[in-house]
Amino acid sequence: MGLFGKSKQKDENADKMQILFDRFEYPHLEKLCTDVIKKSPQMTVDERMERTEYVEFIWEQYRKGAVSFQQVMDFAVEQGIVPKEFFD
Repeated sequence: MGLFGKSKQKDENADKMQILFDRFEYPHLEKLCTDVIKKSPQMTVDERMERTEYVEFIWEQYRKGAVSFQQVMDFAVEQGIVPKEFFD
């Protein structure tokens, strides 16, 4: 399959992840960061992150390989955000 096949797969997962993130609420994003990625975006005391900042942080972690599409999908199913058959 080579490198081209692999990058195409990544693009498909990125599209699926974007669809999935549209279903996440703010608390889900926080919980994904703390429970799955095991770290959260840096913020100052008394500052609340915007939803978009959490999504950007998760994308950055995805690009670094700190979280996979499967981990995000498993989390979404476990939290009841989407049914198991969501991407079938």
